Amino acid sequence: MKKALWTLVSLLGLALAQSVQVEVKGDLDAVLDRLTAALRAVGLEVDRNLNLGEQVRQVTGPGFPDYRLLVLKPEEGSAAAAAKNPMAAIVLPPTLYVHTAKPGVVTVGTLDGRLLFPMLQVWTPETERLTWRLEAALGRLGVLKRIPPAIMPDPASGMMPAILYQVPGMKAEEAVLLIESELTSRGLNLTPNLKVGPVTVIMPCKSEWARIMFLTQPAGGFAAPCRFFALDTPQGALVGAIEPMLMTIMPGVMNSPAVAMLQEAKRVITEVLEATGGVPYRPGQ
Repeated sequence: MKKALWTLVSLLGLALAQSVQVEVKGDLDAVLDRLTAALRAVGLEVDRNLNLGEQVRQVTGPGFPDYRLLVLKPEEGSAAAAAKNPMAAIVLPPTLYVHTAKPGVVTVGTLDGRLLFPMLQVWTPETERLTWRLEAALGRLGVLKRIPPAIMPDPASGMMPAILYQVPGMKAEEAVLLIESELTSRGLNLTPNLKVGPVTVIMPCKSEWARIMFLTQPAGGFAAPCRFFALDTPQGALVGAIEPMLMTIMPGVMNSPAVAMLQEAKRVITEVLEATGGVPYRPGQ
């Protein structure tokens, strides 16, 4: 089933993308106002506006563009997707990235649900509506441009979209506290967690990683902040986080300094998940 799914995704990847974006003339604040209005017009609300650019410059120095992350309030599409497949929490609720990496324009983008939701096996009427809403909001600002993957995952590699651990006998609430404590002790910044359907989503950020990733490929902001998640199952808490190496399929990332950063991120993520006392888990196991 997994091989067939990745084969389908490989075919879809010829026409679809990890992210969709528009380029808008104007200053950053004016574009942010227009974006917020466009989202409201299609029934979506911003839950938090994160000034990633300022944070990265304060920690790592100048030379990083203005970069905002607008995380949406969880709605029915996000909740339905997380309930159907908790791994969908690696990109939910959706993030809108807004940056000035290209001179003269403000770029606004988000995930391409037409690729990512089928890949995560959560293409449903609810996620289709969410995809239409996101595209409609961006379409109010400019002409949509898709950022297609440079390569597609090898079905034989066994890579999943998320790294998963099962923690027998533990409640998700306890797992969330443990994960947040581990992330803080490793120097990652945390925003308040969010409830998306049955899943609690934790959103940390490490400025050094963000600098390398987004100077290499600014469109990677659709997956930021990095997402951990936890939920209750009959076997105990299921915890997980995005598989960082998934980002290597984006244009310009492979064979760049971002690969070493993503490998470091994977090591840290794995250590954090292991600290819960869980064991590695694969769906259907």
